Amino acid sequence: MKIRQTDIVFIRHGETDMNKSKLYFGHLDPELNETGKEQLKKTKKLLKYFEKNIDIVFSSNLKRCVESMEILKINQKIKKILLEEFKEINFGIFEGKTYEEIVSEFPEEAEKMNNNWRTFKVQGGESLEEVMRRVVTKLKELINKYKNKKLIIVTHAGVIKTIVSYYLYGNLDGYWKIRIDNGSMTKMCVLEDGFVYFDYVNRI
Repeated sequence: MKIRQTDIVFIRHGETDMNKSKLYFGHLDPELNETGKEQLKKTKKLLKYFEKNIDIVFSSNLKRCVESMEILKINQKIKKILLEEFKEINFGIFEGKTYEEIVSEFPEEAEKMNNNWRTFKVQGGESLEEVMRRVVTKLKELINKYKNKKLIIVTHAGVIKTIVSYYLYGNLDGYWKIRIDNGSMTKMCVLEDGFVYFDYVNRI
């Protein structure tokens, strides 16, 4: 008898020029560059090969995720919903700057960020702990609503890393131990008794 479980495949958006320039950006809204588009074409093939019978698709409402979702060309009959809860962290006054620029322009804030990276909240932005709460709260809601279904969620590296860390460690301790590449797939499985495991992480 087949084990009944809820499968959630997280897909990170393709590369943007801001990724390429190594800028801090979360709520800024760049489009994919050509490399990013090619990455998602490869993801489309991978998704078709590994994952069948998708029930519903969710995406961050930022352009780079919406565009990535469109390139995947998942069956038009499958419902697609944009959710702002799966947006990347808001970097506030750091948005659009390199790490070197941040250290130069905001030395005190940069030091606080490095020393207290879990709870540091930049002016106009949010902390990683706040991101984890927002993302995990919404994810648990979806898991309850779509039991034994297969979900695709197109989102951001920071979001996926907080989810994996939360379910493996119960907190953010694993955040920096997880690599999530542009266009990669990460699959989380939830058994009927609530037990969670990861089938794969960062598949490209």
